[in-house]
Amino acid sequence: MRTYIRHPTSIPIQVCAGGDEDSRVRVRNLSAGGLCFITDKPVKVGTLVEFDIPVTKPDYHGRGVIVWRREQSSTKYEVGVRFTSDDEFFRTRMVEQVCQIEDYRQRLALKGRQLSSEEAALEWIERYSASFDHHAQH
Repeated sequence: MRTYIRHPTSIPIQVCAGGDEDSRVRVRNLSAGGLCFITDKPVKVGTLVEFDIPVTKPDYHGRGVIVWRREQSSTKYEVGVRFTSDDEFFRTRMVEQVCQIEDYRQRLALKGRQLSSEEAALEWIERYSASFDHHAQH
């Protein structure tokens, strides 16, 4: 049984797996327990990864372990990462922020304004992060 709800998203992240150089990839889905992304590198299950999610405020720097990998094609792999941090509160807030940003981006798209996930994040942070932080403290 799944412990965390998955949230589909397309946010960009930087991932460093097993000492390799950083790769810029897009998250496919995200939950408080982990994330899934697509890569062109055949990473191994059990590999420790570090990643940065720059669309939250502050940037989320996390660690995880690759718990599964599915070959999508000869050059594309879907990878599942389980967070290894014990900071449940911060992970949950990070997921909530990402969901708010994606919702904001989609609402703008319905009005005919197309923004990338990064552009939407910057705009959302400028407009709403202070009230989000205030809401989270109560």
